[in-house]
Formats: sequence, structure tokens, C-alpha cells
Amino acid sequence: MAQMKRNSSYSKGPLQRVSPLKPGLRKAQVWGAAKVRAAQHSKKSFIRFCGGVLAVFMAVTALALWMGGFWPQLIENGKLYKQHRLMAMGFVVSRVDVMGEGRLNEQDVLRAVSIRPGDYFFGVDLEAAQRRTESLPWVDRAVVRRLWPNRIVVQLVENQPYALWQNKGQFSLVNATGEIIAPVTSETVIPKNLLQVVGKGASAEAEALENTLALWPALRRRTSSAVFVSESRWDLMIDGDVKVKLPATNVKEALAHLADLQARSQILDRTVSEIDLRLPDRITVRPTDSKQA
Repeated sequence: MAQMKRNSSYSKGPLQRVSPLKPGLRKAQVWGAAKVRAAQHSKKSFIRFCGGVLAVFMAVTALALWMGGFWPQLIENGKLYKQHRLMAMGFVVSRVDVMGEGRLNEQDVLRAVSIRPGDYFFGVDLEAAQRRTESLPWVDRAVVRRLWPNRIVVQLVENQPYALWQNKGQFSLVNATGEIIAPVTSETVIPKNLLQVVGKGASAEAEALENTLALWPALRRRTSSAVFVSESRWDLMIDGDVKVKLPATNVKEALAHLADLQARSQILDRTVSEIDLRLPDRITVRPTDSKQA
């Protein structure tokens, strides 16, 4: 009898179906069914529902392309298509203009820039072209830019020779910082009154020497060359035949003393081969006759 009571308890109340789906999936099913019913009764809901389905489809497609390794190629094909369309519309380089060249040959500049008529206007690498141009001899700075709608302009600022440097038998033109502009060849035009400096390290110290000599213009005009001795001090060659030995320090005081001697006794116009100013308290003069001794 007790057993029958237990069994009868199961028949009380309405029957409830237990869903075989997990709770999360069942909620998704209910949400999807609600969206479908809403799309059937409202045009706005229908459009929104179609947009959602399309977004999910596109996301799944993009994920499949990425996992399959096709996404980079798809992007590249898109870029090529865009490039071809723009080139068909006329966005190609029609000419490359070089401005500011003097000692440089225009063809050498164009070869360094490596941008040619017919190239894709927006595809040229301006920074790389600028670096290649600035690597040329004589070029101090270069600017490569686009000029709408189809021109490339290369503007150059050339190095200015500051000194003629002789080292180990090789002559080179250098700028104010001592960097080599170009080696001297038979075709090189050397500017007049360019100071010739000789020896290791002389190019880097040429600007300091020039600035010091500029305080005595008469001495500077008569200085034909300067030898950097032991990378510490200078020997000046005056008029090509009088050697003036300067100290390693207090160069201005030594040159002031030399200028004063020249003003009082015209020592540089006498028959001397060497004037030693290395000691602050004395001056040594060697006559021309004893030069070979």
C-alpha cells in the first residue's frame, strides 16, 4: 500500500519536458527563435536580423581565411587592385626633377634616387631614395618629395670644401667637420685659397686652425699649408718655404707674437727657413743658409 502511494505521487501536476541541451545552448536557441519571430513581424527587425547573420558569416569566413593562411595574400591582392586602379586613373610618376646640383651629375643623382617615370606615384619610398642620394659624394643633405599630381622633386644641398687634406699620399677635399667629400682626381676643381692640411687627424682639426688664423688675415693669406705633427700641434708653411713651428697649446699667443715680429721686423720676409715658437719665453730662428745643416 505504501508502495502505491509513492508511485501515485509522480502523477500529480503537469508533465515537464527535460531539455537535452545544455543551459547555455538552450538560451541561445530561445534567443534565436525570438529573433526569427521578431523578423517575421517587423521590417526593421528583419533587416537587423539579416545584418547579424551577414556579420556572423563574414566573421566565420575571415576566421577561416586566417586559419588557412590565405588572409595575407588576400590583403596583398586588395592592395594590388587598388594600385592598378589608381595607376589607371593617372597616378604615376611622369618626371623626376633634380634641383641644386652643381658638381654632381644629374644622371648620377637619378640613378641614386631610383625612381623612374611610370612608377606608382604613391608607392615610391621617399625615405630610401633620400638615404641613397645623401650617400653620394658632395651631397650634404637631400630632400625627396612628391609634387602633386605626378612629379618627384629632389632638392640637394652640396657640401662646401673647407680644406684640402693630404694623408699617406692621398689628397681629398673635406668639409668643416673633417669628413671626406671626395678624393681629388685629375678632373677635380680645387677652390682657390683652400688651406692644405697634412697628416693623420689634420682634417678634423682644420676648422679650429682656420678660425685661429682668421684673427690674423695677413698671416692666413701667406699660409700655403699646415702639417699636423704627432696629432698634437701644427707646423705652418709660410709662402711655401718658411716653416713656423707652433706649440701644442697657447696657439693664439704664439701667432700674436709672430704677427708682432712681422710688423716690427718683417721676419717672414727675411732669409729664414724656420721659426720655432714652441717655447713661450723664446723664439728660435734658423737662417736659410743653415737649412741643410
